Order: sequence, then structure tokens, then C-alpha cells
Amino acid sequence: MKRIALLAACAVALLLATAGCGPVKAGDGDLVDDWGMLAAAKVPEPEPGWCWLSTAVNARDLGTVAATRQACDSDHSIETVTIGHLTGDAAKGSNPPTGEALAPAWSECVKAADEFLGAAWGTGRVYVMVTPPPPSQWNGGARYYRCDAAALRSEAGTLDLRKTTLKGTLAGGGELRLTCGASVGMTADSWDDITPAACTAAHDVEFVGTITSPAKDFPADGKAFTAAFDGLCESQLLAYTGMTKSAYGTQRSLSYGYWQTGGKLEWAAGNHTARCYAVIDGKKISKSIKGIGNAQV
Repeated sequence: MKRIALLAACAVALLLATAGCGPVKAGDGDLVDDWGMLAAAKVPEPEPGWCWLSTAVNARDLGTVAATRQACDSDHSIETVTIGHLTGDAAKGSNPPTGEALAPAWSECVKAADEFLGAAWGTGRVYVMVTPPPPSQWNGGARYYRCDAAALRSEAGTLDLRKTTLKGTLAGGGELRLTCGASVGMTADSWDDITPAACTAAHDVEFVGTITSPAKDFPADGKAFTAAFDGLCESQLLAYTGMTKSAYGTQRSLSYGYWQTGGKLEWAAGNHTARCYAVIDGKKISKSIKGIGNAQV
């Protein structure tokens, strides 16, 4: 559309210049070489603060389905925190980058998201992702990426539509901060979900912090997951409760579990985090266990 407008303006200028009563004295008579080159067409970029409504129901599907821009005071599932630009090898491919190629973008996105949300994104019911341009825009020369955030209903990843901004929702007292919850489908070595609950209400799970695995490769099986996260989660639990390791060994109703925040592609991009939870075995309590020391739960 811009190119058409520019051409129309040039045509009007040419008619005006030749519409006088006498001959045109300026120029050399060659109309071709007196016009500068038009600027190359550029794909419009999104802006920070834009909101989007995705057809996805779960956060894990956000990168595979379409999302349309939506007014932020209407139902939306995604909010753009910031816009960055892909450079180097990440910008050279014939297709939008994924996995390891997005590592620099992921690093910058995390910094921006933490500041926007008011605390580390992993401490809340939030999903953060890097969104490159769709193939059609990539082929048109777009090299931006969106750093997006989405609210979650629970750990299972169901998106929670909003009509307000996510800005500040993880700051002190923020509505999306993780605290306590109720486990769903708990077995000896897995669970299906954790639904939010106030720590003063009956619950059997309490968030104790995020952990980041130093493992280079994505955990391929249960043994690898144990090696990547178990020791870190136990240490986080002990720090949260103020409990010694020996006292923890005597606990009859306390254990821990963790929920990974991304899959294999996210791991390759640098997201090695999991949310660590204290798990109350065989009963529910109605108070926080933060700082309880060596007392029995």
C-alpha cells in the first residue's frame, strides 16, 4: 500500500510541474534518472503491549496455532512483553528458527518478562515464550521476535483468558503468584495437575521455589529427570522450610515434587527450569510450612 501511495504522489507532482504556461526550465529532460529509488517494502512489526487471542487451549500448543491481535480489554490469551530482533545465524535460515537458535532471544526475553511481571516468571502461573515471525512474514524479510507471556489456570497449562494486563501480576501479593495448591491425580511418582488454593485452605502442595538444572541435554527418561532436578528440589525445600537434611529424613508426611516449565525445544533454547513443590503425603493441611524448621508436618 505504501508503494502505491508514493507512486500516486509522484504522478501528481509530475503533472503539476508540466502544467505551467511555459516550458519547464529545471532538469535535463530525462525524467527517469531524476527520481530516487523507493524504499524496500518492510513487514510491519508488532509492538510491546499488544494482546492476542490464540485458538490454543493449552500453553504447549501456542507455537503451533494462529493468534490474532485483540484489544487488551477484551478476552485475550497472550500479551507481548517486548520485541527483539534476530541476528547472526538465527536470522539466516530459510525458515523461522527454533530450539538452540533462539537461545540469545530467550535470554533477553526472560530478563524483560521478569521485569514486566514483577518477579521471576517461574514463580507464577505464567508461561513465557519467544515467538518468531510466521513463515509468510519471515519470507518477506521479517526478523523480529515477540517475547510473549500468557496466564495459566493451573500447572497443566490450560490458558486463562484475561481482560487486563499481566504487568505486575507476580509482584508482592500479585494475583498470579504461586503459593499453595491441591494435587490432582497424584501417584507415587507423578501427578496430573496442581490447582491453586490459599495456604489457609485445605491443601497438600506448596510452592517452594524455582530450580534450574545445569544439565546440558534434555532429560530423556526418569533416571535423567532425577539426576537433573531431584537434588536441587530437595535443597530448595530445605531452604524454604529451614529444615536440616537429617530432620527431613525423619518426616512422615513430607516429600517434594517438581513441574518442568518447558519441553525439548524450550530446553534447547535455554529453559532448564522447573517449579519445586513441597508435597504433604496422605493428608491436607491449612497453613504454610515456610520456616517451620525441624518440626513434623
